[in-house]
Amino acid sequence: MDISTRWYGAAGATVIAAGITARYVSKWRRRRYLRGAGPRDRGPTGSRYYVGLDLTDPFAGRTRPCDVAVLGPDLDCTFEKWDYKPDGSGIVPGRALGRSFIMAVDGPQGLAGAPGATVRESERLVNAPGRTPYDLPEPGKPYSGFIKGSVLLFYRLVTSGSRFRLLGLDDVPPSDANLIEVYPGGAWKIVSDQPLPPKRTVDGRSARVEVLSSLGITFPSSDLPTDDQLDAALAAWTAFRFAQGMAKIEGFSPEIDHAAGAVREGFVVHPLPPDAELEEPYVASV
Repeated sequence: MDISTRWYGAAGATVIAAGITARYVSKWRRRRYLRGAGPRDRGPTGSRYYVGLDLTDPFAGRTRPCDVAVLGPDLDCTFEKWDYKPDGSGIVPGRALGRSFIMAVDGPQGLAGAPGATVRESERLVNAPGRTPYDLPEPGKPYSGFIKGSVLLFYRLVTSGSRFRLLGLDDVPPSDANLIEVYPGGAWKIVSDQPLPPKRTVDGRSARVEVLSSLGITFPSSDLPTDDQLDAALAAWTAFRFAQGMAKIEGFSPEIDHAAGAVREGFVVHPLPPDAELEEPYVASV
């Protein structure tokens, strides 16, 4: 089977920036986007687990654990913590060990693809506040530690073995991918039919619990989750929608740049609205 023609469609030639290196010219001009992978192509989702990871800044003066949400096949949600390690050790939560899972990470998977670029195409399309440049940002720049920690983590996950299969990397199709990048800040606007209060307030957290409950998620107790736990839960639900074929994919396909020790570019997965009908899933908006 020719994966490139079955799973990817060419969207025309685009010149990204003057001076782009020859190594990336053909890739960025192709502007490949994933298309046409509906639920029948993904296989059964009834036994799969969905993991949402809300990354923190591992280079901050006072570090804190990352929040992890795990949705079971029935969308029952549990929370765990993960102490960031650049090699990703211990990143798979105990509940998902030995099981089929999809992990959705709230953090940039790679650097920008064009020399001098200050943002990835996917970040521009989803209007993410963190902008990942061509080189790792200098300490002190906005989101610099968060970006560095996330980019280094993704690189180690996809180069240290076969456990993680990043969407689009080496033509990994949706049916085989178990690692995706998500942006809950934008996804909240998709799943809520009205503006939500600030996420760190009690009202904001309560409103987000109501939204997630309306999506079929059940929580382990009546305790109000933190804002980071709720972002992790939405990330996990995005992985669930991705498994259903109810998602859209933004940006350029990822490639490995071993010289930089990083992935370059990469897709951001957004859920389709809860009431959306499956017509043509996995279509980029540009």
